[in-house]
Amino acid sequence: MVELSLDPISRIEGHLGIHVKIDNGEYTEANIEVSMFRGFENLLKGKELHLAPNIAGKICGICGATHTLVSTEALEMATGVYPSERATAFRNVAYSLADIMYNNVTVAYLFQAIDYSTEIVKKQTLKEYERARNTPAEFKDIHGFPTIADIMDNLYFGKSVYKEAFKLQTNLRDLATAIWLRYPQPLSMKPGSITVRDPSIIDKVKKFMKEDKTIEKLFYMMADLRDFVNYYKNIEEDFVTYGLLEGEEYNADYEEMDNWADKRLFPPALIKKGEVVETKLSKILLGVRVYIEGTPYEDWNNEYDKDELGNEIDKKHPWNKETKIKSLINTNFVPTVKQFHGEEFMPTTGDIARLYAMRLRKGKVSALNYEWEPRGNNVIERTFARIFTVAFLKEFLENVEVPQGNLEPIKGKTEYTMAVGAHDAPRGANAHWLIREGNKIKRYQIITPSDRNFSPLGGPVERSIIHQKVTEETVTGLDALRVVRSFDPCSACAVHLEYKDSKLVVPV
Repeated sequence: MVELSLDPISRIEGHLGIHVKIDNGEYTEANIEVSMFRGFENLLKGKELHLAPNIAGKICGICGATHTLVSTEALEMATGVYPSERATAFRNVAYSLADIMYNNVTVAYLFQAIDYSTEIVKKQTLKEYERARNTPAEFKDIHGFPTIADIMDNLYFGKSVYKEAFKLQTNLRDLATAIWLRYPQPLSMKPGSITVRDPSIIDKVKKFMKEDKTIEKLFYMMADLRDFVNYYKNIEEDFVTYGLLEGEEYNADYEEMDNWADKRLFPPALIKKGEVVETKLSKILLGVRVYIEGTPYEDWNNEYDKDELGNEIDKKHPWNKETKIKSLINTNFVPTVKQFHGEEFMPTTGDIARLYAMRLRKGKVSALNYEWEPRGNNVIERTFARIFTVAFLKEFLENVEVPQGNLEPIKGKTEYTMAVGAHDAPRGANAHWLIREGNKIKRYQIITPSDRNFSPLGGPVERSIIHQKVTEETVTGLDALRVVRSFDPCSACAVHLEYKDSKLVVPV
């Protein structure tokens, strides 16, 4: 029996640890720990509504624009305003560039690909490196590397592929910033509107996408790695996505949510055992359940039985949940998030969930002349899905059109006391639930993608590690680390408190 404490894990956002046990060449136990308090919900209580997106955008230094967007959409629902088609199109372009493409290139090639570099593979799995030397790269004519080993030779820090990916992610971020004005906490987005200083940015984006060759190169290198790294185990093909990129029907109205959410470029879906079991976003959101066993949180009351449309609300639903902390001296502040649909289960979220949903709901999915076919829910599939999405959005942005019109807010028909903003982050389903009293926030709850993927007590990450065979000759935890990074962890979301010298320090 071997026990490893992989804490803290490098090349991720936030402080995350995982403790594993290995017996007879197989991982037999995995326990996740995130030793930071998630408390932005309490920071937002009592604040005026209009402050929510600005505060929520400070949740994370990686995906702050995601939280700004979701918080803004929650406010749009609460206050009964929504953006014009022109404003929505600008949002979609900026969100595609930075919050998906920039993030995914960074994670796939600056964080994850290093685990498949010669410096790691040759040292820890020599037999795999020898196999790579003798494995021709199918797409060598596109990316220029004759064998899989040649790809591996260029993945490490400072090597050629690393440098190309670094330059690309910088360019993508710069283009997005021309719309967001600041990143990762946008300045331009307001409920019902957006400020655009350079309307010609769309032409610049389209020109960049049409001329860029790096995305295609990175994409087909990952396609070759996908075929080579075929030894990681699958977990259940259970997925959840709230959808990605609003359609022209978006009006932020809760009563009409199922209609406008269904028109997102990537549609929402709840998938169980590889089959779509729910497509209505309102029902997916009402099925969210949060459990706090094994955490330092206190339970809460069942204050709301129904939403404003008469739908039943469970006690464990975020509209009822309150963040009550008993102690900051603890090793895990991540709750267990489950999804209810006839029974409770814990689906994966992220790029792979979006691709499954799109294929099942819209048909075959292609990018750069490569058709995506599902091969299960495992390490390399989650990684490939990340870079496939970049290729897909490259083609989307090459042909994107922004309608004429103004950027002024449009007044909707209804304001809501109970509101929710729900939209996928790069890491998956992200939602902010709020309840207001007049112009003040009574309650605010955030369920991030990492809450789902990194849920303790049997969440997707823990399930992906348990029963995984060890591929290393000398055990260091490489396989567990590959699993963790394949889920694109961002574990710092909603952190605002620090425990120091027995006193609470609250930076505001």
